[in-house]
Amino acid sequence: MTAGDAFANARVLITGTSSGIGRELARRLAAPGVHLALVARRAERLAALAPELTATGATVRTYRVDVRDREAMARTVQDFAAQAGGLTHVIANAGISWGDRLLEGDSRDMAEVLETNVQGMLHTLAPAVPLMVARRSGQLVAISSVAGFRGIPNKGAYCASKAAMRMLMDAFRPVVRPHGIRVTTICPGWFDSELTARNAYPMPFMVPVERAAELTLRAIARGRKTYVFPWQMRLVVPLLQRVPDRILPIH
Repeated sequence: MTAGDAFANARVLITGTSSGIGRELARRLAAPGVHLALVARRAERLAALAPELTATGATVRTYRVDVRDREAMARTVQDFAAQAGGLTHVIANAGISWGDRLLEGDSRDMAEVLETNVQGMLHTLAPAVPLMVARRSGQLVAISSVAGFRGIPNKGAYCASKAAMRMLMDAFRPVVRPHGIRVTTICPGWFDSELTARNAYPMPFMVPVERAAELTLRAIARGRKTYVFPWQMRLVVPLLQRVPDRILPIH
C-alpha cells in the first residue's frame, strides 16, 4: 500500500495550514474523493490555498480558528465531521516558537508557546476521539520536534511543549488502541519554514518542506508510533541527551 492509497477518500483535519508543513501536507493530500479541513488563524492565506486544492478534485473547507480556543476547536471538529461524513485523520500541527525572555522576568512568551503548542494540540485532538470511537477507526497525529528530546537554552518553553506533546501521545495510545484508533507522533529536525527562517544559528540536516511533508505522510500511512526525521537526527537524538549543559550554545 502506498501513502496515496492510505489516504484515498480520507477525511482529514489539519491545523496550522496557512504555512510550512501544514500547508504542504494539505497540498499532498489533496485528491479526488479526499475531504480536507484547513484550520489556521490567517484567513487570507486559507482563502488563497483553498482554490489550489479544490482544483485537484478535493473537497476543501476552511476554518479561521485559534487552536487555543477550546470551544471553537470543538465546533470546528464537529462541523467538519458532519459535513464530510466522518473523520479519518486529525493532524495537530499548529505551533509557535518564541525565545524564553527568562532573564527579563517575563513569562508571557513562554506561556503563549505552551498554550498554543500543548493546549492547542489537546483542543484539536480530544474532540475527534468520540467520533472515531463511534466508528472504531481513525488516526490522531501530532507534529512534535526533535527539540522535545533536549532543552535548548532560551528555547525552554518550545522544547518543553514538544516533549509534552510526545508524552501525551504516548499516554493516549494504549487508551484509544482498543477502539481502533492509531496514534502517531512526528518529530522532525529542521526543515525550511517561517519559524526556521528566523533562526540565526546553524541548523544541520535541514530538509525542504516538501520532503518533510512526504516523510510525515509516509509515517502516518504506515501507522508509525513515533517517527524522527531526517535519518541523521535519529542518530543525533541519543547524543543530544548526553551533551553537557556547559557546551550548549545560548541563542
